[in-house]
Amino acid sequence: MPSENEIPKWHEVIRTRYENYLKTSFYFKDDALRESFAQALREYELMKEKRFPEPARSFQRGDKAPNLAKEYFRDKANPLLPALRSDNLYSHQEKAIRLAYGDKKNVVVATGTASGKTESFLYPILFELYRQHLTGELQKPGVRALILYPMNALANDQRQRLGKICEELRNTDSSFQPTFGQYIGQTPENKGDHRRNARKREEERLPGELVFRQEMRDTPPHILLTNYSMLEYLLIRPDDSPLFVFDNNDMGRHWQFIVLDEAHQYRGVKGMEMGMLIRRLKQRLRAGGRGDQSFRCIATSATISSDKSEEGKVAVAQFAGELFGEPDGFSAENIVFGKREESENSNRPSRFHLFMRALEGAFLVRENGADKVVLNRIEGENSARPLEIALCGECGQHYYVGQVGERKRCAGGYPRSEPQRLWRGFLSAFARRTINQRQSAAVSPLRGNWEKQIRLRMR
Repeated sequence: MPSENEIPKWHEVIRTRYENYLKTSFYFKDDALRESFAQALREYELMKEKRFPEPARSFQRGDKAPNLAKEYFRDKANPLLPALRSDNLYSHQEKAIRLAYGDKKNVVVATGTASGKTESFLYPILFELYRQHLTGELQKPGVRALILYPMNALANDQRQRLGKICEELRNTDSSFQPTFGQYIGQTPENKGDHRRNARKREEERLPGELVFRQEMRDTPPHILLTNYSMLEYLLIRPDDSPLFVFDNNDMGRHWQFIVLDEAHQYRGVKGMEMGMLIRRLKQRLRAGGRGDQSFRCIATSATISSDKSEEGKVAVAQFAGELFGEPDGFSAENIVFGKREESENSNRPSRFHLFMRALEGAFLVRENGADKVVLNRIEGENSARPLEIALCGECGQHYYVGQVGERKRCAGGYPRSEPQRLWRGFLSAFARRTINQRQSAAVSPLRGNWEKQIRLRMR
């Protein structure tokens, strides 16, 4: 953590790192194009000069997590204690733990950013895993908790935290050794999966972590991290059935927790799709041995609601009930808000925010007989018509999109009329066609020649 005196220097440090990231993502094999892109990054305002302070938030404190463990497990709590923080929890964290683990209730944690929402769902899961460890149930294979994230970056952060917890347990020779696995699109199939960098993932394996798809199927992790898109695949692919049905069709009996992080994102059509996905998951688990036993559903969000009145809590409970398919499973008493309190540090910023431009594409123009990479479309009577280069969100490869403003069709038959259609509509179509096939489409000779150059000059 940098000191307060180092904070002004971090603006340039972050900018440099961001530039290096972009130069790696948009790597041009041609030296001239690579240098032109680097020059464009240096000249363009990638980041706002001003940093924006975020006021420190002080929340009311509650009991310590080790004390809760001793309350629930008495004299058998010691092997669990290395996994828990030693300082006082926030009162909303303590309440969420007591509701989710002690009372076995569904919970919505609606507290602000940096309020410790992770402990609010992770500690109840750890407590339940430890209970099963004491009874011997944890030795049986099967997932106990599913944590769904809207983006992989959040899951990566959770993976690191779980790794530290398992490392603490291992370093203290604890008999309690939970496992976890992150199953996403980049998860390698096995040690031989070079396309997904299996060797690197093996080298970066954290304590308690399962890193390959095959080992997760053979011995499912106790805690499964994924996103809703991958969960859709897991439910329909026969190879992934062991995650839901295992040990003579009895695996679903052990599955207890379904956690949705950033639940406010699941509204409208996206919320309907998530609601149907969770219902399919529950139906699959009930058929896999869970039967009529209930699930413990936990949702977290910093912005789902700021209305702490009884009517506001009822509205949040109704939303969560519809999302999880638990119409009677959420009540206003189980909606947890944070309680603020004033402190001597309330007026000091807890952190600073910088705003950066998200760059997903660039433009290639030809000026004075040479190619040049720019970040903005060149406008004006004498300016060259730019060619758009984009980074595919699915496979990470670069593709030539087309001349800006041109209304012809690409090789996949998509109209070139609007940027969003250009970027999302036919990038994947270009990925499946060779240069020869694309040249046969209705493109101008100039476009065809430039396309060949870009394919040769980019990695």
